[in-house]
Amino acid sequence: MSAQITAGSCQWAEARSQKSEVRGQAGEISLSVLIATGVIVGIAFFISHHEFTVSRSVAYTQSAEEMELAASGGNALRRIAFLGLGAWGLALFAMGKQRLNIDWPLMLAMSLLLALATVSFVWADDPGMCLRRLMILYCSGLAAAGIARTHTLRDLSWMVMVLLGTLAVIGILVEVALGTFRPWGGDYRFAGTVHPNTQGPALATMCFAALGLINEKGRSRGWLWMIFLVGVLLLLMTKSRTTAAAFFASVAAVQLVRLPLSMKVSGALAAVWLGAVGLWVVWVCGFDPTTDFRDAVLLGRAEESDTLSGRAFIWPEVLRFVEERSILGYGYESFWTPVRIEVISSELGWGLREAHNGYLEMMLWLGWTGLVLTLAVTATGLAAAVRGFLATKDSAYTLPIALVVFGLINSGLESGMVVITTVPFLLACCLLRLGLFRDAANATAGTKPGPGILGVDNSFVGHREQVCSRLKTI
Repeated sequence: MSAQITAGSCQWAEARSQKSEVRGQAGEISLSVLIATGVIVGIAFFISHHEFTVSRSVAYTQSAEEMELAASGGNALRRIAFLGLGAWGLALFAMGKQRLNIDWPLMLAMSLLLALATVSFVWADDPGMCLRRLMILYCSGLAAAGIARTHTLRDLSWMVMVLLGTLAVIGILVEVALGTFRPWGGDYRFAGTVHPNTQGPALATMCFAALGLINEKGRSRGWLWMIFLVGVLLLLMTKSRTTAAAFFASVAAVQLVRLPLSMKVSGALAAVWLGAVGLWVVWVCGFDPTTDFRDAVLLGRAEESDTLSGRAFIWPEVLRFVEERSILGYGYESFWTPVRIEVISSELGWGLREAHNGYLEMMLWLGWTGLVLTLAVTATGLAAAVRGFLATKDSAYTLPIALVVFGLINSGLESGMVVITTVPFLLACCLLRLGLFRDAANATAGTKPGPGILGVDNSFVGHREQVCSRLKTI
């Protein structure tokens, strides 16, 4: 009798699994929706953050007066663009059929960080500025949630590669039209329609997406490799040193996750040996590694390396304000008011509206509390991405793994990964996909049986399937 009950349970589990597969196939979103999503995301962020004349601006940025004006009134067109993006996200969420499969540690950390940002309106120095920034945050969150529900990580990789590649091509065409595209010039930095330090992370993200797609089985890799290599070349042309270092470290981290332990050890030993041999060859050829390579490593920008391009002067000024409100900060994106921009810019002698450090930026907004929660989101997101790759061996996990590692490193010298721009938004899409709609194989890997959330208890079904497979071998 017990054998019959067990066999019937196995048949039930198999039938339920087949129904889930059919349901998943029925829930797939058409290519046209993916294209529409890419177009809407691209237009929203292009309107918000891109300018055609950036490559002609002094130091590729605004003056202190322009920064103060932008901070005082906001940007009405930007708000309209993000309202449209949020509306599209709601439509995608209603359109999607993917059922919730929550990664609780990741979503708890993200929810607490969002709640802290929301209530920071109460103590913000400029409530109007905080409210405008929160509106952008919530519209972006709605859009990211809708995209996460309707598009897989592989879909996101294709959208990221095409979207950011298109923006890079537009940037090249704009520079050609303006006569500022001069890659042969010693002081040239590729900017396109944004600051080079913003263009760099976008190109790095495009390369991460291409790298994940290259590793797909049975897919033509030639033109994907071409996109990857062109992206790396353009990235180096931005001469963004922090971005370049973070990019190569992120690629190495992805390979570290992908390779078995024996190959990791062998690769590390080989890298040390090749590095030693390379230095010896350079020394024999008469080059001085301490001077000749310094300029190459710094991408031809060694003149300001001693002060980290002025950051050694910026950070002490900013830390004075951090100490005054170290626990909860000055409110979400509410520190850089026109008055503070004027005061700090006057002290430094040039226009400034960011801390040039993502960790300091978060402390200015939400204090130590916000920084700890941000690191919690980072840690749980990276853990979810690595766990998903180990469970599924899906190369699409390259994108979130690389982006999280990239953000950790890049934030040491830049603030771009904590503000709402294209790359952080795309990372949020990946994290919400991992947190709300993780793969079934990822959900059952290393989990204990427990109650499901708005859907089939995947860990319980996975346990049944294991029992069934064992019974069939008896």
